[in-house]
Amino acid sequence: MLSRRSLLAGTAAAGVCGLTGGFARAQGLTKATVRLAFNYNGHRSPYLLGVDKGFYREEGLDVEVLEGKGVTSSMQLVASGQDTFTIVDPPSLMLGAAQGMPVRTVAQIYQISPNALISWKDQNITKPSDLVGKVVATLQGDTTTTMLYALLAKNNVQRNAVQIVASDGGTRTQTFLAKRAQAITGFTNDSYIGLAATTNNEVQYFAYSDFGIDTMGDGIAAHKDTIASSPKVVAGFVKASIRAYRYAIEHPEEAVAALIKRSPSLKAEVEVAKLKATAPLLETAETKAHGIGYSSKKRWEEAQTLMKEFGGLTKTEADVSVFYTNDFLPKA
Repeated sequence: MLSRRSLLAGTAAAGVCGLTGGFARAQGLTKATVRLAFNYNGHRSPYLLGVDKGFYREEGLDVEVLEGKGVTSSMQLVASGQDTFTIVDPPSLMLGAAQGMPVRTVAQIYQISPNALISWKDQNITKPSDLVGKVVATLQGDTTTTMLYALLAKNNVQRNAVQIVASDGGTRTQTFLAKRAQAITGFTNDSYIGLAATTNNEVQYFAYSDFGIDTMGDGIAAHKDTIASSPKVVAGFVKASIRAYRYAIEHPEEAVAALIKRSPSLKAEVEVAKLKATAPLLETAETKAHGIGYSSKKRWEEAQTLMKEFGGLTKTEADVSVFYTNDFLPKA
């Protein structure tokens, strides 16, 4: 974990490098990056589609979509000014802000959290208490791991009653597939679908949200200095990204083609299934009224309360709007 001193030093360096003074431009376009949490995959293929369809270019942006090494790591890269945007869920952003990361959500894409506990069907794990005495393979620095601890606490399961093994993505998956773990953390619209395809449908899952842990999912976040100094860049990126998601949901094969072009070893039919499973996560009654990407203050307050009580959040804010803004959402 990056220290507060390192974060402040990185932030200062970002200012020197021009984060607050504007972005590099080429061919009349402003360069910007978005750092994903991990590798390219189906449910985040809309960002790649947005590049290929020219949606970002129409907003005056030359966007590069970059793979990451975990949510925390990607937030640190934005906090230090090395990247422009990142994809982060509200709980992870709150924990990062508490450590001094100057980041803020500018569009809340996933209204429903896809966090899930996936397990072998023959283990009959259908609720948090079924994890007692079991081994769970998790991902170092990932939101599914952070929220697993909250899930256990919320459901009165002692953390030390579950053997939680944290590692990198490849090791986590191999640990589970080799049956050295009875369960694995993941997303309903990502890991579960991939593992179901790999194991001939021998896995099942329960969603964290079914057991009191629904704290929303992917949001687009930027450095606070970027938000203040370059509102057109932020507004253009948000507008193009939401447009890309809308288009991708209607044309999943086209979106996944943009993904396969960059990651040819992936199976198109599996990634299409992941994208199709993402559609229900984007909309609630509130987004029907305010549009995709809308942040509800009530839901951010609920997320902060849950994180304070069960998720290890030690610093809270009286006004949770410091974590997000709806100012850059396209007008209906």
